[in-house]
Amino acid sequence: MTAPQLALPPAGRQRPRNLVNLTTLMVVTGGTTLFGALIASYVSLADQAAVWPPQGFHLDNYVGTMLSLTAIMSAITVEWASWAIKRDDQAQAVWGLALTLGFGLAFLNLLWYLGRKVGFGPGSAKTGPYAVIFFAMIVAAGFVAVVGLVAVLMTLLRTLGRQMTAMRHEMVRAVAWYWDFVVVAWIAVFATLWLFT
Repeated sequence: MTAPQLALPPAGRQRPRNLVNLTTLMVVTGGTTLFGALIASYVSLADQAAVWPPQGFHLDNYVGTMLSLTAIMSAITVEWASWAIKRDDQAQAVWGLALTLGFGLAFLNLLWYLGRKVGFGPGSAKTGPYAVIFFAMIVAAGFVAVVGLVAVLMTLLRTLGRQMTAMRHEMVRAVAWYWDFVVVAWIAVFATLWLFT
């Protein structure tokens, strides 16, 4: 004979699972549309222009390559963090997230340098369709990277606070997906501006 259960069940519904992952996938879908529209605009403007890029403009291959390598290294470290937290190895997850944060800051620094070096943007004497679309692509890449860095920092702090475990790692997986999107978006921008010009 079993003893009667005196405790009441918890009130309310439990939070739906995978809510953060679904939200991240929706945001990534919108971001993919943004970068697709920018790349399509670039290709359309290039087809209509007599000279593309404008005469006298030169993009440094070194900066673009370093941006891409830094982004790829950050994708590796964020996946390392996701892999580690699934195995309940919080120390490895912290290192992976911290390195991703460092690579992300280095990426933003290089992107800022690129934007300052080419001299496009508000108040610049270099104007025209190429300057507008180039600046728009760089700003969009920087914006999604800033959002990703904030998410990585929040996840790092929660992992340090031992709130991320093998049973509760949804946030780490969502941040890894978003950061992978940031990297793929940059590679698409790099390919458009450097390789297909």
